[in-house]
Amino acid sequence: MPRGKILLADDNKLVVKITTAILEDADYEVEVAWDGIEAISKAYTSAPDLIVLDIEMPKINGYQVCRLLKDDRITVNIPIVMMTARDQQADLFWGMKTGADAYITKGFKPDKFLDLIDVQIKKERARREGGESPEVAARKLDGEGVFNRVIDILDSKLFESTILSELGALASAGQDYHKTIRSVLELIHRVIGNLLGVVLLFKEDEMVISVSQSLGGVFLEEARDETIELATRYGWQASHGGSPKVTVYGDEMLVEGDGAKHRTKLSHVHIFLKVRNKVIGVLLVSGYQTPVFMRRTQEILNMAQNQITIVVDNARLYEAARRLAITDGLTKLYNHRFFQELFEREFRRSERYSTVFSLIMLDIDHFKKINDTYGHLCGDEILRGLAELIKDCLRSIDTVARYGGEEFAILLPETGGAEAVKTAERIRCMVEEHTFSGNDEGLKTTVSLGVATYPSPGVHQRSDVLAKADAAMYEAKEGGRNRVCFRE
Repeated sequence: MPRGKILLADDNKLVVKITTAILEDADYEVEVAWDGIEAISKAYTSAPDLIVLDIEMPKINGYQVCRLLKDDRITVNIPIVMMTARDQQADLFWGMKTGADAYITKGFKPDKFLDLIDVQIKKERARREGGESPEVAARKLDGEGVFNRVIDILDSKLFESTILSELGALASAGQDYHKTIRSVLELIHRVIGNLLGVVLLFKEDEMVISVSQSLGGVFLEEARDETIELATRYGWQASHGGSPKVTVYGDEMLVEGDGAKHRTKLSHVHIFLKVRNKVIGVLLVSGYQTPVFMRRTQEILNMAQNQITIVVDNARLYEAARRLAITDGLTKLYNHRFFQELFEREFRRSERYSTVFSLIMLDIDHFKKINDTYGHLCGDEILRGLAELIKDCLRSIDTVARYGGEEFAILLPETGGAEAVKTAERIRCMVEEHTFSGNDEGLKTTVSLGVATYPSPGVHQRSDVLAKADAAMYEAKEGGRNRVCFRE
């Protein structure tokens, strides 16, 4: 009984003769392949225990043969020893990069060569003990089956390189967070044809859903719940009242009702997004419940998992850096610099389209006294709490920023003077009634607000609007504080 079957792939007759003699003297059965194509074919049909593969061969070289065999689940575990006449570092590097298990140069000592063969065969036999052997799997393929298998693998590699190339382009595109996530989900849809895709990032506490076809709302909820269930396995907990913030793209295609026209249930396939072995999120895709969808989708997601994670994490870091640059660290509102940019845009828009907007300037009354009496930590609590109160009084299109110290600026697009005064008065009342944290008893304070509107008499540039609002705010302070003043 031979110690094992060796496939020797080499086009040099003298090398084949010497190597075969060494292996057969050691009680190995040897089968020879004279070029790369024959080596691939015999790897599938002969089920060798190990392949000795020359690098320089006709038709297909050893690197290409090795890479193809290591990319197929049928042949991936067959040990491959790369053999070359050159003792070059580049040969060693590329041999290992293609998945070779060991490397040896021609002119080897027989004992050293046989020890290497013995170690690799024992290692593989120990690994597959109790499982299906390569021989069992390989006998399922005939000559035509080998050809079709190779074509499928080459198509898969082309497919993989195309997908990874597109994902790589997204990684360097520098888009904002939401655009990047949506682009990833749209790319997955083009490849897989799924009905919807979901990304939930744990740290951002935000879920992005991209709907690719008309669906009933029940399916949207099902995918959302499935994603949350997967996330909780890794200890994720939502901070938004037990649920993440959800953004849906393609929601105009959602149909009313329960989606009864879809007569089959949906299948959900997912991958976890990992950075340095830490799970940062989950990606889930949903489609019609078929075995082909489940198998093909999982293969594609597994193949692209690392690249998808890189793209998503880069977008997250880019968004975090952008947010850090434009927000005030204490209140988490926009900072003075970024507010000026938004103010400039709104002024230019109003000029161009003849629209109206209002500006509110707000100042905390006697804030220095609060800091001097209770300390700056209490003052910081009031600033944080006030920021939340102001946001609760505004619409989604309004903008609030910490303008400096204890001053806040509020921009109200499409808002005339009367409505802006109502908003300012609502803020004033809420602040007056609110008890801020900071010490055991809680703290009370008031604010003074000035309102200006564009267009209005005497306003020709952006600074005029700001000057009017600022003057109105100081008028409120001089008039007794805790009040709203409006400058025509």
